[in-house]
Formats: sequence, structure tokens, C-alpha cells
Amino acid sequence: MPKDWKGDIVFSDRVAIFRGHVAENKAHGHWASQITIALDGDLEFETSAGLQRAKAAYFASKTTHRLLSGFVCSIYFDPLSESILKALNKDAQAGWLSLSHEQLPRELASITASTDLRELLHSGALDAADLAASEDHRFKAVIGEIRAKLGDGEDVDRDSLAAIANLSPTRFSHWFVERTGVPVRSYKKWLKLRVAMDALLDATPPGEAAMMAGFSDLAHMSRAFSESFGLTYLDALRALQQSNRL
Repeated sequence: MPKDWKGDIVFSDRVAIFRGHVAENKAHGHWASQITIALDGDLEFETSAGLQRAKAAYFASKTTHRLLSGFVCSIYFDPLSESILKALNKDAQAGWLSLSHEQLPRELASITASTDLRELLHSGALDAADLAASEDHRFKAVIGEIRAKLGDGEDVDRDSLAAIANLSPTRFSHWFVERTGVPVRSYKKWLKLRVAMDALLDATPPGEAAMMAGFSDLAHMSRAFSESFGLTYLDALRALQQSNRL
């Protein structure tokens, strides 16, 4: 397995796409749901059930897995998005599914090594309903506050969010997980990583980008990257920079 990830990455507010060669990565279970498609040969990956081989695989949020080899396209969906693969979730009893090419949604089955990823991202084909558009005004207000604060480089604590929802801090924590499937701290980390990558792409020094995104230091941001994607922020940055040169 190569040491460095090579490929390109594009992302929007709720979807990130990586296309390239699988490199060293650790077993990880990130907050985003993920579909990975082999673009050349088969995809090899590990789950709690051992070594697997398939044309594609779906990993639900927080499902531990590790990619082993292949030229692939991986699509990550924001934890608050209703994935276009939601229907497959019912069959993913262990949190993951091996998929044949025929089982993939048409939008994903058509992806190749030459697909314009930016065009795909903005075509609407991968759009998913945002849970923040819920009719629950409390939930809208909480998500709006998190996004606004982190977008300004500020953090917001659980007690403040609980007050917005008119709940006790403990009840708020349970309520957020019930609505989203992830703890509020995990969702905030997802958004912080987006802020950090935007800063890094603007040539902000890594340590400064980490602080701007609300991480305590560069090591904290690095751990969050590894926990989220199984690769380092440097791997992601190299892929993003390569993508921008395309």
C-alpha cells in the first residue's frame, strides 16, 4: 500500500468527494456516512467481519472500517444529511454493505476516472435533505447557532446550546443524538475540519488554521482528521492542492 494518498478532493457544505489511490490509513469510524466505489478492479477493505472484496461498499456513520487497496472514488455525506443511500441503511445491519455495480444509484454507478467531480458535486445528483431544515424550530436554531459561531471562528458550549433548545444540558445531549445519530461535539468537529481545510487552502499556516477552526492546537486537529477519515490533514491538503491544479 502506498504511503501517500494521491488524487483529488472537492467538497461542498454537506458532501466531500475523494478520487484517487488508497494509501496508508488506520481503522476508523467517522461521523459521515460513506460510499466507496472501485474505479479499477475491486475494492479491498476490512470491517469487524474481516477482509472484504467488492465493487463498492457503504459504511454508515461511526462504522469502523479500513480501505486496503484500489483506485477509488469515496463520497462522504455530512452527518446531518439524509444520504441518497439511506434506503441501504436498512440492510446494513452491521453498519456496512458490499455492493455490486448494479446496486449503486445511477448517479454513482456512472462515476469514472474522468468524471468532472466539481460538475458532479454541483449538479444536484448528490443533494440530500438537510435535517437542519426540520420543522422543529429549536433544532433549526441550535444548528444555526453552531454553524454561525464556527463559521466566525468561535466555539459554542453545550450549556449555551441547551439553553437555546430550552433543555437541561444532559437532556440536550440525548436529544441531539436522537435527532442526528451523532453527539454534538462530533458534529462540531466535522464543521471545524471544514473551516480548517478552507484556511489551509488559503495558505494559512497549519497551527494558525487549527486555532481559527477552534481546535486547541495542531495536534488536536491532526487527531480529528485521523479519527474522521483515517488519513492525516497533510494527506488531505496534498489531495486538495492537486485538485485545485486540475
